[in-house]
Amino acid sequence: MRETTIQPEALYGLFQQAFQQWTDHGIDSPFLHTTLEDFLVKINTRMVFVAMDANEDHLLGMHFLQCDPMHHYAFGSFLGVNPKYKHEGVASRMLKKEIGVLRQYGFRYLKGTTSTAAFWSVRWHLKNGYHITGYSRSETGNTPTYTFRKQLFCDVRQHPSDLLWTRPLAPITARLCFWASYLATNLCKTKTGRLNALGRIVKRII
Repeated sequence: MRETTIQPEALYGLFQQAFQQWTDHGIDSPFLHTTLEDFLVKINTRMVFVAMDANEDHLLGMHFLQCDPMHHYAFGSFLGVNPKYKHEGVASRMLKKEIGVLRQYGFRYLKGTTSTAAFWSVRWHLKNGYHITGYSRSETGNTPTYTFRKQLFCDVRQHPSDLLWTRPLAPITARLCFWASYLATNLCKTKTGRLNALGRIVKRII
C-alpha cells in the first residue's frame, strides 16, 4: 500500500465507468447523479483507497471511507472497480487493506449501503463478511436499500454491545435490526418513500 498522485478527475471517470452497470440494470439512486463538483467535495472529506496495477499504473478500483472516530466506525461508499478487471478480486483485496488500516486506528466496524436490486453488490458484501442490518427507501427515486455492517473486532470491556456482534449472536442481531428497520420503513413511509402521518409523528418525537 502506498500513496498515489492520481488525479481526482481520473477517480470520477472510474466512478462513472464502474457504476454504469447500475444504469444498465435500470437502477436509479441519488448517488448516481453525483456531479464532478460534489465528487471533489467527497474526496476532501473521506479516506480514499485506490487499487493500481503496479506494472502499467492503471487504476483498477477505488473505495471511499467516511470515518466517525467518536463512534468507532467507518462508512464505505463509491466502491467501484474498473469494468476491465471485474471478477478478479480487486474489491476484496482492497477491503483487506482497509481493514488493516482501520484496526490500527481503533475502528470497530464498517457500514455500507447498496440498492436491493444491485444483486452483485449484495452478494459481494455477504461474501466478504457483512451482515444485512437495515432496510430503507430513498425519498427521491424510491430506491429500496440495504444497510450492511461488518465487525472488525470486538471490545466487550469498553463496548458491551459488541457482544451482540460476535458469533453465534451476530446473525441473530443483524436479522432483528433488519426487521425492525423494515417494519419502520413500511409503517412510517409511503410507497414513494415519503414520510406518512405516522412517520411525521415519530420524527417529531425523536
